[in-house]
Amino acid sequence: MPHNHAELVHALQERIKELSCLYEISNIAATSADPLELKLELVVSALPKAWQHPEHAVAELELDGTSYISGNLAEEYNTQGHQIRIRQQERGYLAMHYNYRQGPPPPFLYEEELLLKTLAQEIGGIIERDEQKQREELLRQKFEQADRLSILGEITAGIAHELNTPLGNILGFAQLIQKRTHDRQVGRDVEKIINSAMHSREIVKKLMFFSCEMPQQKQQVSVTTLIEEALQLLRITFKNAGITPLFCVPQYPVEAHVDPIQLTQVIFNLLINALHASAPGQEIHIELKKENQEMILGIRDFGHGIPESIRERIFEPFFSTKAPGEGSGMGLSVVHGIVKSHGGSIKVDSSPQKGATFTVRLPLNPTT
Repeated sequence: MPHNHAELVHALQERIKELSCLYEISNIAATSADPLELKLELVVSALPKAWQHPEHAVAELELDGTSYISGNLAEEYNTQGHQIRIRQQERGYLAMHYNYRQGPPPPFLYEEELLLKTLAQEIGGIIERDEQKQREELLRQKFEQADRLSILGEITAGIAHELNTPLGNILGFAQLIQKRTHDRQVGRDVEKIINSAMHSREIVKKLMFFSCEMPQQKQQVSVTTLIEEALQLLRITFKNAGITPLFCVPQYPVEAHVDPIQLTQVIFNLLINALHASAPGQEIHIELKKENQEMILGIRDFGHGIPESIRERIFEPFFSTKAPGEGSGMGLSVVHGIVKSHGGSIKVDSSPQKGATFTVRLPLNPTT
């Protein structure tokens, strides 16, 4: 009878250890604002305490090829493990090892096998919730950026329309003065006015591109041909910069119903943007493909990359990282406006010092 009582007490103590471990892990998941990696390290370090022989125990968690381990493994050890599944997909495993210490380690308990399965499910839940938060945050940022660009588009359209008329008047009267004057100095001064007015009208035109206000003449065109023509026109520019463009020409025709002039402008601006980001001796990769009812154009450079702090602003008008006087900051905003007006999307993936990839998706046959 005392023997049975001792066994019962021991079993209860083991269950208390298991429940305490589950509580600690739940507490880490619920109260910690730490990144997922640190949460998983805390969880793994807490696991050995729940096993009958913690002095032998080493917990290990592997997630997507990254390992977290609570201690050092001996040359020989016994293992029990369970896979971690998230959204019906196997992502890794949770294992408990018993190191050999002056002889074989004690056997694992059946209850510990059940506990390991429960812990694997709990950890899978922690990972899934964290990833869901990341997805929600990314979606929120995208909505915020879309709202900001939409508001900027409305403001920009109004500004462009307001500037068009006075610029037209300035240009018209300047040209009239130029025809009537015989004073050489006045003629030179008027020429400066005309050039400045023409430059301003180009900026207004780009503002209208961004706000999707430019008229379009869409037709069925070969996107492959447009890219090849743009590369041919920029051939000397690439050569002088010491940059090599590599176009992976698709083995099948890629045609889309677009405004060829505007799409060419998109290609030009993205290529020039990649060129400016690259160093002599580097390459620029251009890829074109079809996927479902979309054409996908990817332009990748291997330059300095785009810092995360400014990544959301690069499509805003007049935003530029170049020195004053080296750029208007309208290139990518024009690209964004043209792509949006064609019912498409553009995104950028970038890492510091590892370059950037701009991906344009356009419907092959838009409904509008």
